[in-house]
Amino acid sequence: MRNARSIMLFYGILSGIISIGLTLLQYFTNSYNGSPLSVILFGVIPIFLLVFSVFMGIYQSKNRSFRQMMKIGLGISILFAIITGIFWIFMIKYIYPELLDILNQIQLEAFSKNNPDISIQELENMKVSMEENKSAWVQFNSSVMRNILFGLIISLLGSSFFKIIQRK
Repeated sequence: MRNARSIMLFYGILSGIISIGLTLLQYFTNSYNGSPLSVILFGVIPIFLLVFSVFMGIYQSKNRSFRQMMKIGLGISILFAIITGIFWIFMIKYIYPELLDILNQIQLEAFSKNNPDISIQELENMKVSMEENKSAWVQFNSSVMRNILFGLIISLLGSSFFKIIQRK
């Protein structure tokens, strides 16, 4: 059994590095088409990776108090969020600056395809809104906040699960 800090560092950094690897794989294979395989590989697997990391970190903790398990889960999530957020800024600023334009175009096409009765004005409003949110810091903040919120939920569920198992 390791202490809480080393568990958080190990699983937070490991999950961040694997997520960066998946992002680079997506970039090198140019898999931004929204196909079911790319959605699973680059959308669902990183979520399962974070869930697995948080659960493994909580499982390996010495102290099985609810507070300690929540602390470990949130620590892993925060490290994951910061590592992937910093890489995301690096990605959209230096590696692939056109990425947000491509992703926004894919979203607009999918939305107009799913809602054929949408007006051109509404599509233009969506496009303007997407352009306003292309700033690197807006992207960083939204990425970090989403991952931390998701990590909070995972930590809460994982801590509750292990607390219930511990009582039996």
